Amino acid sequence: MTESTLYLIPSPLGEADYSTLFPSSNLSVVDKIDAFIVEDERTARRFLIKLGISKKIDDLTFISFKKNGENEELLFFLRENAKKGKDIGLLSDAGIPCIADPGHLIVQEAHRLNMRVVPLVGPNSIVLALMASGLNGQNFAFHGYLPIEKSKREKELRFLESLIFRTGQTQIFIETPYRNNQLLASILTVCNPDLKLCVATNITTREEKIVTLSISKWRKEEIDLHKQPTIFLLGR
Repeated sequence: MTESTLYLIPSPLGEADYSTLFPSSNLSVVDKIDAFIVEDERTARRFLIKLGISKKIDDLTFISFKKNGENEELLFFLRENAKKGKDIGLLSDAGIPCIADPGHLIVQEAHRLNMRVVPLVGPNSIVLALMASGLNGQNFAFHGYLPIEKSKREKELRFLESLIFRTGQTQIFIETPYRNNQLLASILTVCNPDLKLCVATNITTREEKIVTLSISKWRKEEIDLHKQPTIFLLGR
């Protein structure tokens, strides 16, 4: 039986020149895939067309996965294609699949089916922000979203601060873009003025801005992060 491969396909984080984000080998791989597991079919179609695939987009098969729901149909789709030895693409809406992004259950099933799992090279905002932050890249943790409720969010920030002082570990987190300013306000209110905060916005786009300052210096700045995709990094 021909071995089936699940390719993990990265996509852009925003409007950008694809030639600077993806090696040409990505296109040659994607071009041979007929079936894709995606977050949103319209977004996936637009990306593949802009990437420059040679196949007609309407000849491809797309199946969407539910982030918080049942995916039995999707898993059946994966199993049936694996039996036939067909390659499948797992396509993220933005960035790389499975990192701060849904899809790990699909990869788990692929391993259970003894499929090859091949990650393709592409942009990851968390890693790029850490690289450019000047904070500890040897010991770090990503926490996803902090609590929405202010008191719980500030309690979590105090806990993360304690980890920094105890271990030197860089703490990384994100927020829904329209709540960025509330999160920033909590950081500046709660955190030790000597801690460093890196704010990395619109990574890989023309509007990219990555700035690291002490909390005390951030308190003197005027900054509006509303609706701007942002990575927050706290460290020493």
